[in-house]
Amino acid sequence: MATVVPENVPPSAGWTSYDGWDYNGMKERLERFMSIINKSSLVEHTQLIIGQPVSISEAFSAGQFWCCFELLAVDGRLIIARVRLPRHPDSTSANKHSELYSIECEVATMKFLHENVTGVPFPRLYAYEGPGSQRAGNVGAAYMLIEGFYGNTMQDVQFNICELPISTQEHIITQWTSVQAELATFTFPQIGSISHFSKDTGAIIGKLSTAVAEGLSNDGPFTEAWDYFTAVADAKFRHACKNDAANDDSSFFSRLGPFVFKDIVHNAALFKTGGGPFHFNHMDMGTQNILIDQDFNFLAIIDWEFAQTAPWEVNHYPMPFPLISADAKTDCILQNPDHIAHRNVSRQVAARKMYRQKFRDAEEQALKSRGRSSQKSIADVLDGAASRIYAILEKFGVFEGMEEELTYEMVRLAYGFDREEAKKYLNEMEAKMKGQ
Repeated sequence: MATVVPENVPPSAGWTSYDGWDYNGMKERLERFMSIINKSSLVEHTQLIIGQPVSISEAFSAGQFWCCFELLAVDGRLIIARVRLPRHPDSTSANKHSELYSIECEVATMKFLHENVTGVPFPRLYAYEGPGSQRAGNVGAAYMLIEGFYGNTMQDVQFNICELPISTQEHIITQWTSVQAELATFTFPQIGSISHFSKDTGAIIGKLSTAVAEGLSNDGPFTEAWDYFTAVADAKFRHACKNDAANDDSSFFSRLGPFVFKDIVHNAALFKTGGGPFHFNHMDMGTQNILIDQDFNFLAIIDWEFAQTAPWEVNHYPMPFPLISADAKTDCILQNPDHIAHRNVSRQVAARKMYRQKFRDAEEQALKSRGRSSQKSIADVLDGAASRIYAILEKFGVFEGMEEELTYEMVRLAYGFDREEAKKYLNEMEAKMKGQ
C-alpha cells in the first residue's frame, strides 16, 4: 500500500538534522558548519526577494555537498536555502575548481529550463550567491535560494511503484515519460554540461561538470558518442578496481564486468554511433528525484547537477523495473505461475511495456503540440542491446551478488554468445585484465 502523504506538511517536518551523521567526523563537520552560518542573512535575502516576512526552520537536511534550510513565508510559500558544505578533509572526489564549475553548470541549467521548457516541473531558482559575493560572505558559504514544495519524493512515498494499482502506475509513467520526452527535444552537437546560458547566447555546452566526481580522465565536451562511452568505461573499471582492493568480500566479477564493458565499447559496434545531435538528459531522474503530492502528481524534478547532453543509448528502463536479465530467464519465470518471482517479474514486464508505450505517446505529443521531436525515438532505444548493456553497467556495485549474472548478460547482448562461448570469452578477458 502507498503511504498517505498529508497535505500542506512542509519538507522540514521529516528532516533529521544531525541524526545518522555520527561517523568519520561527519557530525563534527556539520557542527562546525552550523557554528559559522548566519541564518539571519538567509532570512534577510529571502524576504528581500519575495517581499514578505519568512521564518527559517531549525531542522535541516544534509547531504554530501549541500545543507538545506526551509524558509516559510506568511502566505505559505516555501523557499529552500541550499547552502554549500565545506569539503570534507578526507574527500578526494573533487577539487575546489571542479566543484565551483559543477555548481555554475547547475545554475546555468536551471536558467535554461526556465526560459525554454513548459512541460517539465522544476524548482524556480530565486538566487545564487557564489564564492566571492558579498551575500555569500555574509552567510558564511555559497548558497542558492530555490522554490520549495509541499510534497515528498516518490521513493519515500512508494518505494516500488509496481505495487500500485495499474491506473496509478499509468498516471505516474505518463508524467515520467512526458518530462523526459520534452527534454529530449532539445539537442546539441556536443556531449557535455550547460556551462553558460543567457537569452543572447543560448545554451553553451562545455566540459562535463561531473567528470571529476565520476573519475573521467577526459571531461569533454565530446563530439562522438564513442569517445564519451570510452571515458565512462575507463572510469568504471578504475572505480571497480579501487573498490575491489578495499573490499575483501567483493566478487571477482565486480572488476571483470566493467572490464568487459570496456572491451564491448572498443570492439563491438553498439556504442560507435557517431556524432550528434545529442539530446538533453537529467541523467538521474529516478524516484528519489521526483517530488509528488498525495495523488502522485509531479510537483518538481529536483537535483539537476548531473544534467547534460548525452548519447541516446544512456536511456534505459528505470528502477523498479530495469531490464537487466536475459529474455529466456524472464520468459521461463512468466511461464511458471508457481515460480517464487512470478508475481514480481510479471509486474515489472507490464510496467516496462507501459513505460515504452507512454514514451512513444509522449514523443508523438511533443511533435504535435510543440512542433518538435527528438532526433531518435527513446521508445525504440529502450529495448536495444546498447541501452540494456548500459543499464547493466549501472547496476555493478548496486546489485551485489549479481555481478556474474550481469557480466554474462552483457556478453550475450553484445556478441550473441551462448553460455560456453561466453565462458571461453570471459577466460580470455580475465587473462587480458590480469595482464593490464
